[in-house]
Amino acid sequence: MAEDEDIRRARAQRARIDTTAQAKIVADTDSLAALQKSIAESKETVQNKNVEIGTIALEQAVNTGDTAAAVAAAKAIAKALGGGANVQAAKAIELLQEAYPKPTLNAANIARGDFVKWVGGANGSWQIIKGTNVANAAVTAAVTAAVTAAVTAAVTQFDWSGYKFDAGNRLYLEGELFTGAYQGKKYVNGSLDTSSNDADNDANNDVNILKRANRQSAFDDLYAEMAGIGLAALVEPLRGLIEQDVSPSEFAIKLRDTEEYKKRFIGNQARISKGLRALTPGEYIKVEDAYRQTLRAYGLSQFDNDQYVTKFIENDISATQLSERVSLAVDRIQNADPLIARTLREYYPSITQQDLVGYILDPSTQLPSIQQKVAAAEIGSAARRQGIEPGVSVASQLAAQGITQAEAQRGYATIADVLPTAEKLSGLYGKTLETYRLAEGEQEVFNQLASAQRKRKNLIGREIAEFSGQSGVGRGSLGTATGGQY
Repeated sequence: MAEDEDIRRARAQRARIDTTAQAKIVADTDSLAALQKSIAESKETVQNKNVEIGTIALEQAVNTGDTAAAVAAAKAIAKALGGGANVQAAKAIELLQEAYPKPTLNAANIARGDFVKWVGGANGSWQIIKGTNVANAAVTAAVTAAVTAAVTAAVTQFDWSGYKFDAGNRLYLEGELFTGAYQGKKYVNGSLDTSSNDADNDANNDVNILKRANRQSAFDDLYAEMAGIGLAALVEPLRGLIEQDVSPSEFAIKLRDTEEYKKRFIGNQARISKGLRALTPGEYIKVEDAYRQTLRAYGLSQFDNDQYVTKFIENDISATQLSERVSLAVDRIQNADPLIARTLREYYPSITQQDLVGYILDPSTQLPSIQQKVAAAEIGSAARRQGIEPGVSVASQLAAQGITQAEAQRGYATIADVLPTAEKLSGLYGKTLETYRLAEGEQEVFNQLASAQRKRKNLIGREIAEFSGQSGVGRGSLGTATGGQY
């Protein structure tokens, strides 16, 4: 009887162990499923948020005329939507085409067979491409008549009150005597003497005066534009061109050729040599101001200088991209746990700068590469806090998948909880079953890999079978051949 009582107690003890082990399996499975769902939802939320932020940035850039920021925003949206490099490039161009209105073709354009085309890829624009149709005579006549009427009206309505004449009615302007085609010009009772027999001379005189007026207007427009950004002094040396026989369009060309202009906008020279578009003075000043505002807002006065600002412009870094760099440098490195900075240096020994912020702000380094390296260091640090060493290759791969620091912290906490038991069981049953190590834990948690999950469940099932005295069942149903059914 005593022996029967011992057997009954042993069986009861095994039943309690089986119940506890099975409850542990259910709890582990539910915990992993919840974590995997959380990671998937987090990725979708991040993607939607990145698309929303990029869309707002694109709209603002288009409204303010910041073409560089518009391109950066379109690329950011395309990246958030995913796909290969070619798919992202095509999507970015499509977003820009939708954001900028197409030019409208007039009657002359249509008659000539012109068409509208997007030219220049992501950094391009809508352009009217000239057609090859024979010019329509009626349209040509209408355009010619309109131009003639406009010129005639401009000459007739010209204000002559500021001009002076000598006793022979020769025309003066700003103290200089007009000669050649202007000599002998008649000015009677405050208006042109149209009765003069020198019709050809009168016509030449009118045209030359109109040309000078156009040069004066070109100078005034350029002066006003540069004065608006505090650089009127750069235009003043061009005033003498008003009295020279040059095209109004040459004022802007001459301005860009001056040493003062080249020095002030020195970043444009490097941009041109790299095949980039030179920024207009207004664009240049605007992006400079945006750089400096961002640097000052974060207290990075050591980078708020002409040398760094010029390098940002030379490397076509938009204000949005610089803001991302600064946030990455300050929020995720300078203000982060020292373990992340140490892990970053250990993972990537080429980062030799003592000042990691300076490395991240270096315009010669590529932002996506820096972002992935920092993310990998954050993932590696999260694993190290759980006593796990994933290595740079795994951390980099997880970073490339978009795993965040928070997801890594939760994931490695789960792995640290299940790994000791899984490794112990792998040591016991590794000769007959597939083992479950760190790599399998990472595959199961971060990639939701079913095969890795089966390995862990097979090991636990084998252990339960051993405790239950069902070794025959364990050999038959928990082997690798039927693992997929478990």
